[in-house]
Amino acid sequence: MARRAELISGTRERIIDAAVRLHGRQGITQTSWAEIGVASHVSTATVYRHFPTLDDLIPACAQAAFAAGARLPAAGELASLFSGMANPTEKLEKVIVESCRCYERGEEWLDACRREARSVPALAVAARMQDRALDALISAALGAGIGRKRRAALKALLDFPFWKSLVDAGVPGRDAPAIISDLALRVVERPGR
Repeated sequence: MARRAELISGTRERIIDAAVRLHGRQGITQTSWAEIGVASHVSTATVYRHFPTLDDLIPACAQAAFAAGARLPAAGELASLFSGMANPTEKLEKVIVESCRCYERGEEWLDACRREARSVPALAVAARMQDRALDALISAALGAGIGRKRRAALKALLDFPFWKSLVDAGVPGRDAPAIISDLALRVVERPGR
């Protein structure tokens, strides 16, 4: 019994890993169950048995992508993330570095997720998770001391699409945090509303 459960779990993991890779490479709605089967070395029927619909597959893929590093730090991790930091600017820079690392690790899948979130409801859930995590990180770093408009501008700068646009424009991933930090600090430190 234990061996059978282990085999089933292994098959499921291979299917998920193959799906995440294919989704990132060619898009989520463009990936067929047959392609996932070939990439995971199982039959198409086996893929369907484990994941009958896209709504069944997407949460498993999101969980795998987030577990592989594409997830922003959660609320419970903020204390250790900001350990020894009192300065909001220092905290904000830490948030930027951590979010850029997250985006780099999960670039392909996050890109596919964001591109297709409007047409695949299960993807919208994953995108909202990232959105809420980013809100929590900004709040934890800066508190309530920033106005609504500046918070919105800051969130746009720290979100995956902005990072992706920098990388796609030729900015090396290692340079993106410094560029985003410079822009974010201008938003935060600018006098006025």
